[in-house]
Amino acid sequence: MPIHEALPNNLVFERPVIFSAKADINEDGNFEGRWLAITEENVLVYSSEGEILMEVLLSDIKGARLDQYIGGGCLVIETFQRNAIALVRYTSSLTNKFSIAVKVISNLVNKEPVPVLSTKDLPRICPSCGRPLQEGTSVCPVCVDKKKVIGRLFNYTKPYRNKTILAVILLIIATLVELAPPYITKIIVDDVLEPRDFGGALGTFVFALGATSLLVTIMQTLRGILGVWIGSNIMGDIRKDIYQSLMRLSLSYFDRRQTSQFIGRVNSDAEAIRQFLTDGILWIGAQFIMLIAIICLMFTLSWKLALLAILPTPIVILFSLKIWPKINNLWYKQWQAINRLNIVVGDSLQGIRVVKAFGQEAQERNRYMTGNKRLIAQTIKTDGMWQGIFPLFSFLTGTGILLVWYFGGVSVLKDEITLGTLMAFIAYLGIFFGPLQWFNQMINWLSQAIAAADRVFEIMDTASEVPDSPDAASLKKVRGAVKLEAVSFGYEKYHPNLKNINLLVKPGEMIGLVGHSGAGKSTLINLISRFYDPHEGKITIDGIDLRDIKQEDLHKHIGVVLQETFLFAGTISENIAYSKPDATPEEIMRAAKIANAHDFIVKMADGYDTKVGERGQRLSGGQKQRIAIARAILHDPRILILDEATASVDTETERKIQEAISRLVKGRTTFAIAHRLSTLRNADRLVVIDKGEIAEVGTHDQLLAEKGIYFTLVEAQKELSKIKGVEVG
Repeated sequence: MPIHEALPNNLVFERPVIFSAKADINEDGNFEGRWLAITEENVLVYSSEGEILMEVLLSDIKGARLDQYIGGGCLVIETFQRNAIALVRYTSSLTNKFSIAVKVISNLVNKEPVPVLSTKDLPRICPSCGRPLQEGTSVCPVCVDKKKVIGRLFNYTKPYRNKTILAVILLIIATLVELAPPYITKIIVDDVLEPRDFGGALGTFVFALGATSLLVTIMQTLRGILGVWIGSNIMGDIRKDIYQSLMRLSLSYFDRRQTSQFIGRVNSDAEAIRQFLTDGILWIGAQFIMLIAIICLMFTLSWKLALLAILPTPIVILFSLKIWPKINNLWYKQWQAINRLNIVVGDSLQGIRVVKAFGQEAQERNRYMTGNKRLIAQTIKTDGMWQGIFPLFSFLTGTGILLVWYFGGVSVLKDEITLGTLMAFIAYLGIFFGPLQWFNQMINWLSQAIAAADRVFEIMDTASEVPDSPDAASLKKVRGAVKLEAVSFGYEKYHPNLKNINLLVKPGEMIGLVGHSGAGKSTLINLISRFYDPHEGKITIDGIDLRDIKQEDLHKHIGVVLQETFLFAGTISENIAYSKPDATPEEIMRAAKIANAHDFIVKMADGYDTKVGERGQRLSGGQKQRIAIARAILHDPRILILDEATASVDTETERKIQEAISRLVKGRTTFAIAHRLSTLRNADRLVVIDKGEIAEVGTHDQLLAEKGIYFTLVEAQKELSKIKGVEVG
């Protein structure tokens, strides 16, 4: 039985709890925990201290519902004795789990099976720390295993191991050579300037300074070019893996997420990783080597001054470690604000026609400005904190330099050290505190790259909900026999869209799927196409379970014309040939003629090379539909699925397409859904689906004679047609 949340130990029940959930608002509207528990006999509400605040018997409950308010809601039950009782109140973030509670109560009241919850139905919180997770990701920025992520990133360097080793060698050489000028300066001061040696040694040492500077420049240039080459290739590999992973995932994964966030992961997150791999690792590595080398040199020059110099270092490091979690948290909130703004932009631009059709430009501007203001405020908080911290870091590191100047100056005056040693020491100290001042920024930079990498790896690691079995077989030839055995399915398991579907379809048979909107017709063809797997039962083609067939082979034998026509940004010819990229111009033209698309195509200025625009927006609905049909025709499948294939065309065009389809379906197993029932009258059988179940099966004439659901639907369409002035046959 599903337990939504683990109950506190101080709550005791006489019967097993079927469902439990914690609300976060009390009866007075204040933030305080309340527990809802549902058993086989009653519904109970508890305080956090374990006190029973309310108890209602299931036998007294007539129904349950959610009342939604601004920022929250209330779970309400209707009883036979009283009109309504408010059980618990909650903030909007808990709406999902209390909607499940409504379903549980309703099912128990109506003596129906208790819904089975899946992982996606549970609240999105980190299992380790309990923090809420950002929509579309299961990555907690606080609990992420940073060592594991970095190790996985470094695995991408293996194909470029030799060049990576060369880059590291160049890095070490350039870093060490960069430390030579202060020491050469010491020699110039102590051995040339103070003794006033005019023997020409000055020119030699100045030349050495120039040579080291030139060598550092060459090394840094080579290292930079090599780093860019390695980083770019690694990012190419990562982007490839991200995109391949996205193509592998099932439709249900995308149903629960917005497209904008994937664009962000493929582009923004991948770019953050590239910058870290190309610039960050080399820079951090160089600074680390430099710090170690400088410390060694300073202790060699003067161990007393070295101790004074590094005196502020522990304070800087401790302060950085203290402030870093706050900066990391602020950065994560800034990323959330950017992500939300990207989603707003993506929605608005993808639905720009709807926006303009309803004159909602002002509303979309307001949505954007609201998100933009949040991002501005969060950016000010994040960058403002850093701008306040950086001067403090400079002050702390500056105290070390002051100590060295004073005590070093005293040592020079006492002839304990030379002036050149002090100058070299000051120079090394300036170099030393440079990377130390950026210590916090390095940690922040690293954390951003790790968080981005973990979000990317999350996509790669997500298992497809419709996977190929390990021993999946290839499907070379298909006769077209389709069988559904006790198939049940729901996009949410606790709310099935199809229940116990049994259907045997012979090869070459045409099946018309009929029913009210939302009855489950499109869901059924989604299962036959194996966009989803049934939760119960199985579907076979020629006696082979779909789960035992490689999906790539399966879809080669299934042609689909979906209700929502989608065309890619390209030419008409490219869109028709999408199902068969190697198709000849003659094959493309033949498919277009069968789909009754050839005539309108050749009338266009560029003919088959006409650009259709994004999502085919330069074409009418009927034109897009005919190109989609031509695409399916060129595919030449053994099983054909038509989901409202003629919904977007006029009557004359529909007649011509129906003639073409009647020729196309011969010898092919066909499943057809049509808005106008008259177009299905020639189907071998009609299957009427009602509330997710097969209600009637028969021919057009047989179902009319039965005067059941199909008869009612036909009569309703006749009445509608009379109103429109169109006669239905």
